[in-house]
Amino acid sequence: MNSRDRVLATLDHEEPDFVPLTDHIYMPKSLEGVLGKPGVRVDTPREYVEVHRVLNLDLIAAFPAAFPMGQVEKGVYLDSWGVKWRVVDDMPWYLEGTLKTDEDLENFVTPNPDDSRIYEPIEQIVKLVGGELAIGGVVEGPFTRSWMPMGIQTFIKMLYTNRSVIQRFIEKVTDFLIEMGKNQIDLGVDAIWIPDDMGYVHGLLMSPKLFRDFIIPPLKKMIDAFKRRGAKVLMHNDGQIMALMDDLVGAGIDAIHPLERAAGMSLKTMKDKYGDKITLIGNVDSKTVLQYGPLGQIKEQVLECLRTAASGGGYILASDHSVHEGIPSDNIKYMFKIARKYGKYPIAMTA
Repeated sequence: MNSRDRVLATLDHEEPDFVPLTDHIYMPKSLEGVLGKPGVRVDTPREYVEVHRVLNLDLIAAFPAAFPMGQVEKGVYLDSWGVKWRVVDDMPWYLEGTLKTDEDLENFVTPNPDDSRIYEPIEQIVKLVGGELAIGGVVEGPFTRSWMPMGIQTFIKMLYTNRSVIQRFIEKVTDFLIEMGKNQIDLGVDAIWIPDDMGYVHGLLMSPKLFRDFIIPPLKKMIDAFKRRGAKVLMHNDGQIMALMDDLVGAGIDAIHPLERAAGMSLKTMKDKYGDKITLIGNVDSKTVLQYGPLGQIKEQVLECLRTAASGGGYILASDHSVHEGIPSDNIKYMFKIARKYGKYPIAMTA
């Protein structure tokens, strides 16, 4: 059983030979640390794939190329969605959105989703992987991609004061995202991985009703379109999101990531309540345990995750957010080494 088979079996709630491994690893220093050489990025596909092979991962997140940006001042760039970014060490950090009025939203034209340049890194990853690893093509969700061009405060205000305008904008965004996902599926990805953070450590970023009225329907539209194309749908959703889990499961997601511990996302609760419906990905603490260790504590938490969620399939081990720059490369390598050693089915509950 190769890595791709292992992941697909797990997403179908079958027990493969080993618990699959994955993570979101995209920050330059983290990528460079794993390979021990400079210049490794998500848009250097050969090296990016090699990082996953060194870590013995089964599922790789394939990121499209960044949207075109023009410099507006030193270190600050404006992209084709009207979003300002500050770029530090090749890493863009969100500053603000520039679409502020009804007219801005009504007149906005999305980038061309059929621009082949967007998909060049994904096309290369598909060729490099050659069916060995499972590939999750990354497509943003309707919440994040809609609020970023205007800022979240403006976005939420418009949900109350400009409902019809903001709804048309979300529909426009969703249609673009659907085309992005369909194009990636046609290139050969196995799944679409939708990052769409709806929460923070203490709860949702806006009321459940607003999510249900404005975000869940377009999200479901995306999921339905991707599933009709034959792809699985994985979701990355940070924070404390239990208040929306029934809605997300009802929308048709196949998996949820990353089950953030600091936000109180209990792996046991998720396994008990949703383990027969969706695959769970993550829950190894990236803020404290992976960052500071010691190695014995990393091992203990990996084993806890395996015992809690792996039986019966439907679990992929990963950190509870991403491999960020604060995590030593040796710690992340150790986590996956332990996970592979003890993640053989049937899972030993006493290991």
